[in-house]
Amino acid sequence: MREHHLLLDIGCGSLRGGRLSLVYLNEGRYHGIEPERQILEDGVAYEVSDGLVALKKPRFSTNSDFSAKHFGVDFDFVLASGIFMHAAPAQVAQCFGAVAETLSEDGLFVGAFLPSEADEVKDSWTYPEVQRYTPATLERIAVDHGLRLQAMEWPHTFNHRWFVACHRHSRRPVPQHLDLSVFSWSQYLRDQVSARGGADLSHEEYLKADLRDRLVPGDRDSVLPQVFL
Repeated sequence: MREHHLLLDIGCGSLRGGRLSLVYLNEGRYHGIEPERQILEDGVAYEVSDGLVALKKPRFSTNSDFSAKHFGVDFDFVLASGIFMHAAPAQVAQCFGAVAETLSEDGLFVGAFLPSEADEVKDSWTYPEVQRYTPATLERIAVDHGLRLQAMEWPHTFNHRWFVACHRHSRRPVPQHLDLSVFSWSQYLRDQVSARGGADLSHEEYLKADLRDRLVPGDRDSVLPQVFL
C-alpha cells in the first residue's frame, strides 16, 4: 500500500491499528467503518487526536451493514482484521457482498479469521466469544459474491489466519507465503520504473548500462566482455 491508495478499514474500532495507516496515507485516503460510535470517538480522542484528523481528513461511518457505497469511491485495499472471528455466516456473506461492490478492479481485500477443521459458528454476532471457519467455507462465500479468496501462510500474533481476496477476474498476483521480497526496496524501485515506461532491469543491469554510457574509445579491452552482453 502506498500513500495515494484508498483504504477501507472495516471494524476500525478505536483506531489502535488504523492510526498507523492514517498517519501514512495522504489526506482523505483513509476510510473507516465502526458501528460503535463511542468506541470510534474514544479512538479519535485518545489514539489519534483531533489535530491529526484535521490534517489527514479521514472519513468514518457508523453503519452496521458493512456497506461503503456512501463513500462514493472504489478502494484499492479493504482491511477486516477483527471481524470474522466474531461474525455469523450471514454477516460474513453480507461483508463479502459489500466489499465486492466497492473494491477496485485490481483491489485487494485482506482479512483475518480463526481457522478450524470444521465451522464453529453461531446465528448472530458474538463478542467476546469467537466463531471459527474453515478456509473452504470462506472461499465458497467469496465465490458467491464474485471474489477469489486465498488463505495465506502469513504469521499472525493471535494464531488467526490471514486471507486475501480479489475480484474473480483480477490478474493481480497474490503471494501465498510472506517473505522478505514483499518488502524489497529494489523491487519497489523496479516497479516505479516500470510504471513510468522504463525497462524492468536488475541492479546489475542498471550498473552495466551506466558503465557502458561512461566508456570511451579504447575502454573495450579494459573491461570484462560480459559488460557488453
